[in-house]
Parts: sequence; C-alpha cells; structure tokens
Amino acid sequence: MSEIAQLKDLPDISFIDNLTMKEVEELTKNGFSRSMQGATGQTPVIYPASVPALVLKAMTLLGYQILQYVDAGPKRMLLKYSAHDDLDDLAGNYGLIRRPAEKAKVTIRFTLSDAKQPGAVGIPAQTRVRTQDGIYFATTEYAEITPGSQYADVEAEAAEAGAAWSGIEKGQINQLVDPIPYVASAVNVTASSGGTDIESDDSLTERTYLVPSTYSCAGPPDAYEYFAKAWRNDVKDVSVQSPSPCVVDIYFTLQDGTLPSKSDCDSMEENLRDDARRPMTDYVNCKAPTEIEYNIDVTYTIARSKSKIAVTVQNAVNEAVETYKVWQRTMGRDIDPAELIAQIKNAGAKKVKITAPTDVVVGSAEIPKLTTCKVVYGGLEDD
Repeated sequence: MSEIAQLKDLPDISFIDNLTMKEVEELTKNGFSRSMQGATGQTPVIYPASVPALVLKAMTLLGYQILQYVDAGPKRMLLKYSAHDDLDDLAGNYGLIRRPAEKAKVTIRFTLSDAKQPGAVGIPAQTRVRTQDGIYFATTEYAEITPGSQYADVEAEAAEAGAAWSGIEKGQINQLVDPIPYVASAVNVTASSGGTDIESDDSLTERTYLVPSTYSCAGPPDAYEYFAKAWRNDVKDVSVQSPSPCVVDIYFTLQDGTLPSKSDCDSMEENLRDDARRPMTDYVNCKAPTEIEYNIDVTYTIARSKSKIAVTVQNAVNEAVETYKVWQRTMGRDIDPAELIAQIKNAGAKKVKITAPTDVVVGSAEIPKLTTCKVVYGGLEDD
C-alpha cells in the first residue's frame, strides 16, 4: 500500500466486505448445517475433533485464501494499493516507466609527475581509480594532459549503480588502479553525486498521481513538482514558488535531506527549461532551500518500575531522537519540540525536559538543520 501523503487519507476499501477468518468459518459452518438439514431433516452436531469439523476447517482456510485473491485483484488496479509489477503496469498507462538505478559521477584530476613528458599524455577511457576501501570509479571518455599543462580533470562514474556510491568526499578516491606513464597521482576534486537506487514504489506512485497535472500548458505547481521529481530518483522534497510574474523558483532537497549542489541545480534547470516542460514565458530557477538552524538539548528520566529494562529504554530513546532528526529534516516542516517529546515518551521515558528546540515556523523554501544534539539521561524516578 502506498505511503504517499496525497493518498493516505483516502478511505480503505474491501471487495469482500472486510470478512474475517472467523466470519468465513461461521458462514462455512452455517452453509454446511443448512445443507445437511435440507438433505436429512436433522440439524447436524459437529464435534471439534470430528471429521466434518476438520473438513470444514480446511474448507474455511481455502475459502478465505480465495477471498484474499478476490479482494487483491481489483485493488491492484488502484493507485493506493498497487505495487511492484502491478504498479509498473498501472504507471505505463500514463506513459511512465520506473526509473532505473543510476551510477554516481565524480571529477578525477590526473596530475603529472616531475619527469618531463615527451608530449601530450593520454588518459584512456575506463581508467580506474578507487578509494582505500575498494570503491571503484572509471573514466567515461578519453582525455589528454596537453603539453604545458600539469593536470587534466576527467569525469568518472562508479563501477556500479546505486545511492551508496554518492557522497564520497573530495580526496577519498585517490588510488590509481591502471598506471599511466608520467602520471603521478589521480584524486577526485569533487564529491561523488548522482548515484541512485532503482525508483521506489512510493516515488513511482507519486509521479503517477501527479502526471495528469502535466497535461496543462499553464505551468501549474503540481506540474513543476512532477517534472522536478522526474529529473532524478533521489529528489525528495520540492517547493514551487512564483515571486513575480513569469518567474518560477523551484526549491528542492535530495534523499535524507541533503542539499543539492550548484551542479545539481544547474542540471535540473536545464531539464526544466526545455520548451516541452514549461510555458514559453516562464523563467525557471532551481535552488537549494535556506537552512534554519536548531539544537536539541533534552533531559529525560525513567520510571523506577522500569529499572530492569532501563538500558533498553535508554537505547530506545536514542533511536527515537535519531528518528526525530530524520523527521524534522523536511523542507517546510516547522521545528516542533512536541513531536520530540512524544517520540521520547513513546520510547519509554517517564518525564522529558526540553531546553531546545523551541517552536519555530519554517517557510516552504526553508529546511531545519540540526547543529548540536545533547541528550541526557536523568536517572530513575518514582512512578
């Protein structure tokens, strides 16, 4: 079932009137009793361990399983319930295809040694460079260090597709696997980015939900949101604003609340400025949201009656704080200490005292940013 916000408030439906296993069992028994009474004129007595009781139990299980298939079949055709291959087929009705995983890209700088080279030094395509722990990247095209130059910057991509290959910081891809004469070193001068996993069901569901908005040529916000999220798999939040006539500002974040780089913004702008995606009079800008800093300073206690599981509760509280950090790192989401208190109490704490954060309104083009986090266990407290 989809978890996207646009569909979560739609009512659940059942094509079998929400029949339970117990109700199916009663219907099976009643049907058997009526048939026996019609055939013999007597109401049958069904003992728990009798052959009729076991047969009816087997019929109930089979009947209930069939009902589940009856219920699931039509649901697969509804966006709220569709998933996996069924969702692919449903999205295909709108001309959408699940986006594949993509390889992360990075810029590698190849630098010459002090030895005098005879001329231009070629860097073959597929020259491999790796990190110390064995994450491989390979150049995507042939390049040269021209005479008089000391280095050349070359684009490289990860050996495999996936989000795990993004976020490798500058200087960490520095082991030249395929030696090149006169080249002393190779190191990434940009962080790796653009690596994505295969598109999730929720992402494809949301794009399918938004695609009718793109049928308009008036440039509605939903249409820009759709095209922004269709640009790359790792786009998470999108806010579309028009500060003045014919100007459209699109603020976006990547997965885990990561801010887009300038190259990310430039790439999305180029994609959205295509005449097939925007009205001719719109000037589209893609930007990272402004970060609104906040701190966490919390002291909590545990009820003495829970002393035997105090360590378990402490671990649960730490997990709750981490969950809150992820929840709060959402564009346009107000900084909400009440949510933090609720999550810590749900983890088993008795009393929660919060010094920070405080309530802060966050605009649609802003995103909360945690700067410091202090969580103190205040000990056991009488119930």
